[in-house]
Amino acid sequence: MKALAIDGYGMEHVAYRDVAEPDVGPGEVVVRVRAAAANHLDLWTVSGSLKIEHHFPHVLGADGAGEIEAVGDGVRGLRPGTRVVINPALSCGACEFCRAGEQSMCTSFRMLGEHVAGTFAERIAVPAGNLYPIPAHLSFAEAAALATTTVTAYRMLFTRGRMRPGEWVLITGVGGGLAQSLFQLANCVGGRIFVTSSSDEKIARAIADGADAGINYTRDDIGRKVRSFTGKRGVDLVVDSAGGEAFEAALRALRKGGRVVIAGATAGATASVDLRRVFWNQLEIIGSTMGSAADFADMLRMVAGAELRPVIDRTFPLAEGVAALEYLASGRQTGKVILEIG
Repeated sequence: MKALAIDGYGMEHVAYRDVAEPDVGPGEVVVRVRAAAANHLDLWTVSGSLKIEHHFPHVLGADGAGEIEAVGDGVRGLRPGTRVVINPALSCGACEFCRAGEQSMCTSFRMLGEHVAGTFAERIAVPAGNLYPIPAHLSFAEAAALATTTVTAYRMLFTRGRMRPGEWVLITGVGGGLAQSLFQLANCVGGRIFVTSSSDEKIARAIADGADAGINYTRDDIGRKVRSFTGKRGVDLVVDSAGGEAFEAALRALRKGGRVVIAGATAGATASVDLRRVFWNQLEIIGSTMGSAADFADMLRMVAGAELRPVIDRTFPLAEGVAALEYLASGRQTGKVILEIG
């Protein structure tokens, strides 16, 4: 079968090539992939920066949606032809965290496309428990766009961030896939939503889509601008995936007792924090990664109930997957980059 895979590290080692068909084992399902979404995780895998031992050729891709093609022994309730979206998170099911329903804290947590063969292929074999019905109003491409970013956004906002209806939220770096997912979900329940970006165009688009105000962090101080927007109060919740030097500004944007949830470090792995601000204002700094099985199911229920559609910036055929990854790396996109397969 055809796939987008690497035989070494570096973009020059990414190619559209033939790979072996997947075998369906007990408890597994083979999915005929119709669409897959690209993530920065794919770029990190290509670069070799994750320091994971891969067996080449290694198929990229965490997110995917398609149709069930075959089921393995012991699989019940799943039939060929069913439209499904794939949860890319793999957990052991036996450690204390899995048994408590916190699969994203699993001691042997892995991801499709990162640790094992991924979704940038015509077919993939996955555990039956990682498949969920696609909400009826979504296409394959839209369903594929949900997995990594939207479940991460859901957990950031509602599970870890404990967001309540009517709260004020600051979303950093609007324009990327995760920030777009955060914006869509928060917009369903938030009282006021503020966004940041280095692009005036992306800010203007967010405001047109319902944001109350935006801040270009290359020109303005985030904390000062948020306080001017909120009558010096600050926001209840900041959701951030950039980290770096701007993280301290996120803390200054919070009201007393506010929370900041961090789920990435694309702008830098270290940040300077004035601890006096944290304890004096009784702030919470909360980490978040991916989501549990319950988070994934609840996210899909919210998407279906509100008939949300993920923002898709551009689609590429699988054969042009290298161009898709290069486009993602350029940072020009607003929303998800999708590979259409077959």
